[in-house]
Amino acid sequence: MKLSILLSCLIFTLSCTNKKLSISEKAEYTTLEKSIKEWTESGELMGAEVLVIENNKETFHRSFGWADKESGKKLENGSIWAVMSMAKPITATAVLMLMEDGKLSLDDPILKYFPEFKGNSQITIRHLLEQSSGDDGKHGSGGHNVVEFESLDEWINDWAMQESSGSFGEFAYSNFNYGALAYIVEKASGQSIEKYISDHIITPLGLKQTYVKFSINSDWAQNVPSRYQWSDSLNRFERFWTNRQQPSWAFYSGSLGLWTTAKDYATFMQIWLNKGKFGTEQILEESTVEEALKLHVKAYGEGHFGHGYGWFIEDDPLVFRYGGSAGSLAKAIVSENRLVVYMTHCGNGKHKSSFEDQLDKMWFPNEN
Repeated sequence: MKLSILLSCLIFTLSCTNKKLSISEKAEYTTLEKSIKEWTESGELMGAEVLVIENNKETFHRSFGWADKESGKKLENGSIWAVMSMAKPITATAVLMLMEDGKLSLDDPILKYFPEFKGNSQITIRHLLEQSSGDDGKHGSGGHNVVEFESLDEWINDWAMQESSGSFGEFAYSNFNYGALAYIVEKASGQSIEKYISDHIITPLGLKQTYVKFSINSDWAQNVPSRYQWSDSLNRFERFWTNRQQPSWAFYSGSLGLWTTAKDYATFMQIWLNKGKFGTEQILEESTVEEALKLHVKAYGEGHFGHGYGWFIEDDPLVFRYGGSAGSLAKAIVSENRLVVYMTHCGNGKHKSSFEDQLDKMWFPNEN
């Protein structure tokens, strides 16, 4: 009996102190699932797909709520999502691959690719990657005027003729930085950005449900959930797009335009957790991954948060992450070889911050 009690106490102690404990074994796991269900029932969230992978193994994968509330279509695992700014790490990966192939240098001035560029002549590819070019994204309403153009060339060449008002060398989030990177990928590779990403990232990683162009006639279009936006005046989410409509943008812009599943995006993240490796293939060199995941420029006045090459970075402990304006989020903690992909179609609202709060309580129990 005493031995049994002693063992019980030991197990309890380990469960409280071991940060490497699997999420699926924690009491908070049930709490997370319950919370997401409550958000969908209350209208704080229309729907979400959540995937957690630890040590290369799936430990949690659930879908909640609606793909399209108005028609009563439930959300299912394997939906294909418009991930918006979560395309930026894909674009950055293309740039880093070209660097490793000797097709460009991160210290190339962008004047090499935009001879008539009207902005700061000191801006390099490196500044674009780390969002420190000084472009503040204000031209064209935060960069979302992409919808006014028919091609990447048109959009970025229009941007290149403008002078930005940000501070060079300091963090300022801009979609144009990643649009310029996509344009540079095309010039350095001799391929369209869509073709380069398909040939060098999507196909080698076996991302079978990842696309860089949407069409209502695609055989996968029916698996794309409708999109919703939070209305403060109505205090609810309103549907503004369905998969029977073309999106408002016409091309992959480097900063948005990716359609993918939770599993495919997790596979992409896994190469970053695996120091550039995918199976036996070295997709990116280990030294490149290490440099990319450094905090190169601090953001929003935070001491341990900012931007690396393609990712937002927290460096204590090392976490890389990105989110998108459609409401989705991907986040990985390197020391634990753990990642989460939170896919949703609900822009704005409080659900993303609520999800992150729950996640942090699970990942960092000694800090909450």
